[in-house]
Amino acid sequence: MLYRILADTITSWVDADIPRDDERPSGTRLRGAWASGGPCSSLDGLRLPPLNNRRVRFWYTEEGWRVYGRAHWAELREAGHTVRVIRVKNAPGSRVAYRDRYQVALLPPSPGRR
Repeated sequence: MLYRILADTITSWVDADIPRDDERPSGTRLRGAWASGGPCSSLDGLRLPPLNNRRVRFWYTEEGWRVYGRAHWAELREAGHTVRVIRVKNAPGSRVAYRDRYQVALLPPSPGRR
């Protein structure tokens, strides 16, 4: 089983009473946890492979979910983010761009295949 965390993005609130750099979760537009701009200190030690393909999406392996994913989910929730976890069975090897013990980088499915 693979796990992916989606979280709402960070938006800047512009208000005379709030400093310009005050950022809060938007409550909308879920995206990958890294792209959301949310906290990620729970991911310290997780390798970020040098991939150039912008289409890949990172998923946790079962061990990665236990070691990093649950803590990251809790960290995002504590920061006030709307968070969703999606699960899939292991993807076909043809979609795998990177794999290690804790994570898998997958290419999107081909058109017409899900």
